[in-house]
Amino acid sequence: MGMGNNCSILLSQADQLTYNRLQQALALKLRRQVFIAVCDNLNLRNYLASQLEADLLFKNQSDIVSESLISPALISLKLDLSNPNPFQVITQWYAQHKSDSSHQDMIGFQILGVEHLTRQPPAKQWSFLRYLRTLENYCDGLEFSLVLWISSPWLYCIQQSAPEFWERRTGVFEWMSDPTPSDRESETICLDYTTVSQPVESDQISDPVQELLNQIQQFEQQSALYPLYQSYRQLGNIYRDQIRAGEHLEVHYTLAIQAYEQVLEIISELDKNSISSDAQDDYIHVFNDLGTLYWMGFRQRLKDNLNSPDLLDCLEKSIIFYQNALMKIDPEIYPNLYIQVQKNLGTAYIDLATFQDTIKNLEQSIIAYTEALCYLNSNQLEINISQIQDYATIQNNLGTTYWKLAQKTQPITNLKAAIDSYTEAMGFYTPQQDPLNYALLQTNLGTAYWTLSQYQPSAKLLLQAIYAYHQALTYRTTASAPIACASTYNNLGIVYWHLANHYQKPEIRAKFLKRAIAAYKKALSIVADLSPSQLNFDPLATHNNLGLTHYQLATDSHLKLEKNTRIACLKAALKHHIKAIIGESKQQLTEDVISNSKTSEHHQTTLGYLLRTIRAFYNESGLPGQNQALSQIPAHLLSEILPKI
Repeated sequence: MGMGNNCSILLSQADQLTYNRLQQALALKLRRQVFIAVCDNLNLRNYLASQLEADLLFKNQSDIVSESLISPALISLKLDLSNPNPFQVITQWYAQHKSDSSHQDMIGFQILGVEHLTRQPPAKQWSFLRYLRTLENYCDGLEFSLVLWISSPWLYCIQQSAPEFWERRTGVFEWMSDPTPSDRESETICLDYTTVSQPVESDQISDPVQELLNQIQQFEQQSALYPLYQSYRQLGNIYRDQIRAGEHLEVHYTLAIQAYEQVLEIISELDKNSISSDAQDDYIHVFNDLGTLYWMGFRQRLKDNLNSPDLLDCLEKSIIFYQNALMKIDPEIYPNLYIQVQKNLGTAYIDLATFQDTIKNLEQSIIAYTEALCYLNSNQLEINISQIQDYATIQNNLGTTYWKLAQKTQPITNLKAAIDSYTEAMGFYTPQQDPLNYALLQTNLGTAYWTLSQYQPSAKLLLQAIYAYHQALTYRTTASAPIACASTYNNLGIVYWHLANHYQKPEIRAKFLKRAIAAYKKALSIVADLSPSQLNFDPLATHNNLGLTHYQLATDSHLKLEKNTRIACLKAALKHHIKAIIGESKQQLTEDVISNSKTSEHHQTTLGYLLRTIRAFYNESGLPGQNQALSQIPAHLLSEILPKI
């Protein structure tokens, strides 16, 4: 298909430079190059494509002897809207020209007409994106360059929904210009039809989705608002359920949110007297679903990329939709829905507190959880199994929120409130039915007791923490939950160490120090088979704690231990401090997450523990003992240690 050049267009300097770059890239005659050309103005696009064809033909003529053999170096093909496969039109061209040897010097193809897809049904638009994703299937036979002309809205769609094609691109060339006035509407991809992304991974669009899209198009044309609302609601539900099933694709979040937002827009236009009460109730559910989708999108972005620019935007939108839902719910009529939204809102505020206004957002979370519990308590006579589970979950979440707030303000008051919430939740968990959640709750309770003991020193609080941790370890085993099991043993070691220091009698103190050692060793034995990235505590700190506990046993003059026992304890202390400092050196080489100042601080602290242990060897056995200790020190550390002894 030849391009008509209606008139010459005066290009700006920037546009001319962009054109020159593309023309020069094609003139290199490299194979398997994929160029994306972006231009919103059709007149300019047609001129550029025509000029490109002419310029490359001129450059190609010098290599062709016979004028009769001259053929375009760049073939312009129009996308077939009935079957928008850009590779198929190229295949068809080859089939029609298989006997023509003049195209052996051809550079490649440019595909035009993508802008017309915006007037096609959504299924056709998605079909085009799906075909782009099959580029890999054509790579072996791609003995040409390809220029795909698109408008700017399609650039985002391809980037998001055809990643296979996007990743194979050689370059993107953009001409910044206003859209063609007569085609302004057609140059914008209609979000009403949720065409911004490719929703289906398989080669065929699923029948329910395609049927809904066809219905939506029909109802749009008929301005049939009520059935249009129902179709968008069903479409949103499909993508929402796919996300719940574990398909955390960005496109699913986008399409579900767009569909639900269309539902809200349509319902607002409907005559409230002409729709059923179920539809009016559904209005509230959509607000809740949108809040949850934005919250789940936030969590997924947090998991994938902490620095995502729209991370907090998702979370803040989630809170706004939850608040909108609450304003429309009559809690006396819909107590269950009211409780659910308050619970969701409380969770969103906890997440927001991690990033900004910590105290304020944690307090908002407490208000939401407390309000949910208030309505659960008021309906205790009618409470069912699922509500019992909700009650226990909210109490646990409330306890955690109080615990976090205690780290910022009023620690004693908030920690006591956390303990009350955890204790209340405990009454609704049975280890036989839900052992791991029961163990989680016991662990949270133990941590709250231990933290409170730091502000109100008390052996009783520490004993309560130890009891809770042991309850958790009954069900947090190395087989059922190795990571959680190791973490709980580490916590147990810390609490035993603190408890030992509450007692004056050396025998009791030694007993708890030995229990701390046993707990630390158990934690380290479990993590030996686990990846460090999986853990929620630092094994190097555990090695240091284990070294300190051995050192304390060895140097406690009131224990009256035999010399061999003291030496054995010092050797154990030295071994674990060395493991800690060697591990810190490895972290410096492999991880960038620890700042230099923090790394240096850890190193100096561990170095201090080593020096103290070496001096204890000297005090115990003189110079031979010191030399024995120094012989265990890695050579690269001696230059730091020897001047300080």
